[in-house]
Amino acid sequence: MLRLQRLALAAASAVLMLGTTTVRAADWYPLKVNTGTDGKVALADYRPLDKASKNWSICVSFPHMKDPFFLAANYGMVEEARRLGVRVQTLDAGGYTGLNTQISQIENCVSGGADAVVMVAIARDGMNNLLTQLKSKNIPVVDAVNGVSSKDTGARVLTSPRDEGLRAGQYLAKKHPQGSKPVKVAWLPGPAGAGFVEAFNAGFQEGIKGSAVVVAETKYGDVGKEVQARLVEDILQTHKDLDYIVGTAVMAEAAVPILKARKVHDKVMMVSIYMTPGVYRHLKARNIEAAGATPIALTGRIMLDTAVRLLEKKVEYPDVNTLGQVYTGADIGTLAINDVLAPASYKPVFKFGK
Repeated sequence: MLRLQRLALAAASAVLMLGTTTVRAADWYPLKVNTGTDGKVALADYRPLDKASKNWSICVSFPHMKDPFFLAANYGMVEEARRLGVRVQTLDAGGYTGLNTQISQIENCVSGGADAVVMVAIARDGMNNLLTQLKSKNIPVVDAVNGVSSKDTGARVLTSPRDEGLRAGQYLAKKHPQGSKPVKVAWLPGPAGAGFVEAFNAGFQEGIKGSAVVVAETKYGDVGKEVQARLVEDILQTHKDLDYIVGTAVMAEAAVPILKARKVHDKVMMVSIYMTPGVYRHLKARNIEAAGATPIALTGRIMLDTAVRLLEKKVEYPDVNTLGQVYTGADIGTLAINDVLAPASYKPVFKFGK
């Protein structure tokens, strides 16, 4: 597990083309976001607080730090903590099988004096008891990225995995509309049971509905490169007539050399649901056909700002969804890369502030 984390972080740092310049704080807002729930979604300009009223201590719980998605979120949160003047402790549960680890890490962090929690939940339903306990202790929680079923959170800042899956599905549906020649797709959305995977799947299935896209097989697995590579090998062994493999960025990165080794990279196209430095590089090289991109670094900033707003009772939007789009090799040059990924030189920060 540790070796996978180091490999992923090393790969992120190696992509020097992404640049090393950090985003100046004043440049990131106002940011267009969707606000509201239950069908009452509205577009708004998100603006953070100028400064925190005190040096709050905030725990941030991630399922893992194995891929640049969470590295970018960590980067955004640390930069926003710096701007606001608060402390952040980042927790790594080790992977999507570490539900009990995530719960105990949060409990320990709160026992250590944390004022608020930002939580990217491993399981949509698995955090309910913990959230009830935290609410009884007046510890506000920001439900971040993946989403939970509990109503005991103070606010939600989501990247809308459902929309990410939807955009990927719509991209394929537009290319292969109903009535055209059917195309076979292998769908690898991530670990079974994770809230974000269920959302990916719901969005993707809606996106391809009524099109010529046929899902030949769905395979679930942890978002580590070794696991995803095995799944891709299994898929290619079973299905000799695939047109696309669609799924997580970790899967897409793992699949590129496999497709080349099997000499099917010109036949089997790749679509990644979200962006990483490796996907960005492969997209520019046309090894991957398309990839979604959501401003994860800026989402991290909003998560941290929302935690401070909860503590200071200044919440303006209790539900925020950041916006993204699908890029291809033809338009990847228009992507504001530092909104989506951490700078290439960035290393994860697990404690910030005094």
